[in-house]
Amino acid sequence: MKNITISDFVNYHYPTCAVSSPDGKHVAMAVVDANEKDNRYDSCLWIMDTETGDYKKLTNGKKERNFIWLDSETLLFISDRENSYGDKVKKGEDWTCFYTISICGGEAAFAFAVPYTASKMKLAGDKLVLSIKYDYNKPDFAHMEEGKEKDAAKKAWEEEKDYEVFDELPFWANGQGIVNKKRTRLAIYDMKTGEAKIVTPDYENVEGFWLEEGGKVLYVSSMYTDKKDVYQGLKMYTIPDDRLETLVEQNEMSIDYACILGGKVTFLGSSMKDFGFNENDKLYTVENGVISLLADYDDSVRNTICCDCKFVDGAGFAHDDRYLYLISTLRKQSVIRRFDVNGNLETVLDRQGSVHAIDLCGNKIYFTGMRDMGITEVYCFDGEQERKLTHFNDEIMAERSVLPVEEFTFVHKGIELDGYVIRPLNYDPDKTYPGILTIHGGPRATFSATFFHENQVFANAGYFVFYTNPVGSDGRGNVFADLSGKHGTVDFEQCMALTDEVLKRYPQIDEKRLGVMGGSYGGFMTNWIIGNTTRFAAAASQRSISNWVSKCMTTDIGYYFNMDQIKADPWSKPDKMWTHSPLKYANMAKTPTLFIQSDEDYRCWMGDAIQMFSALKYFGVDARLCLFHGENHELSRSGKPTHRIRRMTEMMNWFDKYLGVER
Repeated sequence: MKNITISDFVNYHYPTCAVSSPDGKHVAMAVVDANEKDNRYDSCLWIMDTETGDYKKLTNGKKERNFIWLDSETLLFISDRENSYGDKVKKGEDWTCFYTISICGGEAAFAFAVPYTASKMKLAGDKLVLSIKYDYNKPDFAHMEEGKEKDAAKKAWEEEKDYEVFDELPFWANGQGIVNKKRTRLAIYDMKTGEAKIVTPDYENVEGFWLEEGGKVLYVSSMYTDKKDVYQGLKMYTIPDDRLETLVEQNEMSIDYACILGGKVTFLGSSMKDFGFNENDKLYTVENGVISLLADYDDSVRNTICCDCKFVDGAGFAHDDRYLYLISTLRKQSVIRRFDVNGNLETVLDRQGSVHAIDLCGNKIYFTGMRDMGITEVYCFDGEQERKLTHFNDEIMAERSVLPVEEFTFVHKGIELDGYVIRPLNYDPDKTYPGILTIHGGPRATFSATFFHENQVFANAGYFVFYTNPVGSDGRGNVFADLSGKHGTVDFEQCMALTDEVLKRYPQIDEKRLGVMGGSYGGFMTNWIIGNTTRFAAAASQRSISNWVSKCMTTDIGYYFNMDQIKADPWSKPDKMWTHSPLKYANMAKTPTLFIQSDEDYRCWMGDAIQMFSALKYFGVDARLCLFHGENHELSRSGKPTHRIRRMTEMMNWFDKYLGVER
């Protein structure tokens, strides 16, 4: 049995977006693999026979991940194999190339190219519904005729690459880069005529779309030219009639999913009136502009189980003519539930683990997920029995020392909380060990007894690892998840109560050798902890928050989400923002702290990490800042393989230095 090491994640396989063929005889999926040599992630399409259970690789281009079924034997996918179009893209034009391939084998064939940067696609007869990226700052080169005018436009565009002009909020977005005057729009591509047509209005940003029978496209969008707000509208575009109509105005709701259920437009949305931006969705219908509540739901409508070993393409919602299916996080696990046309709720599949994405085929649900401390695989549930369909990671997991997660509950000030502990490899009750408290992001995320590579690495290296889901976490309804205006108070108390409880239950942990780490909201908590207690001997703060005043005015979600959650702004309540800012307490910190930060993280911008790091250095506390170029908020989950290895190496070396592990 081999130890789980820092670099083992490059040996894992990550199946994603499992979608059934129209006849139900096959399932297509993309499988993502880390390529350490080329410092990237490769993805190829695979096909499975649902009768025999056999599956095989279908493509080898290493860039095939976005696909749909054209019919029961043919896939249409996006790739960039055409050099002529690749050259055009390098010169500033926007093109997306589409290919077809038979599931019976053979080479992929170039089908057509669309003069836009396309991502998501749906099939409507002989037409494709595409979400495309549209840049209002950029000339439409693809529709210009070759000649002096086009050459001059390209030259002028090249000269502008050294500049960025911002005139709206948000002007950048994590994982997307600069988004000023950029929108996602819907286009219809006719595969018979080759005509491509944008069908959504100027400056409308499409945030999700779903195709219904009769060529009806429901989509959620936000219209803005100066500052994007939190509200979204729901619209329907009917392809045969070329008709666009507004169903829900953009001043009432935040909407996550819409469909036609029992003949009525039905959607999951929130008014955000009671619990702000993080409020859970309820189920509504809309007819003739009148919104009616169908189900007063209080639970999560997505999977929020923490994981650093998954790539999630595919849908978190699905529906047929009778039911709307969704993934819901319930305390320790994510489950599959469904609403009927009358809003009655039923839990379809409920067991320990994490469900990532779902697809319907008759009475079967195909999904990607994690079970029994395993890594992501593809599963099928037929209404009675769950079957594991793929075994991409069985071999490596059988060879690695996957350590169990021990669970318990404890009560702090009348609130029952869940505790999780991973004992170190080769645990000896007669020895003492260092321990690491790890805190999840969000704050509306959830720890569970599922596989988490980072935690397994530290436990395999000789550390106790322990964690909980404090108030603010998902899975227990709106009231429990509501941390608005309370950051650093009850959540801090509960993390300290967990630490006390773990030390009591596991006396082998040396209280003088405790570490703390976390990212995003967990980075905020790490920064908060080092300024409010000296019980930890070392800390690792990742993609963190230290100053709410600067955070809310520099990041993509700061001006709406952060001010909503902290219940303050820099003008009317600056004292409250400063009171909840870890930087205020940096002069009290004594804990040696490592900061991990990405320079393209626009969710928790590097300014906050720099401020906290500088404060510790100013006050004579040992601190180290490791800044990753070209990475964003997702460094720990989907950053370049070599960067992910360096990140964890920095953390391991830091804790080894201050907590003294014996190996």
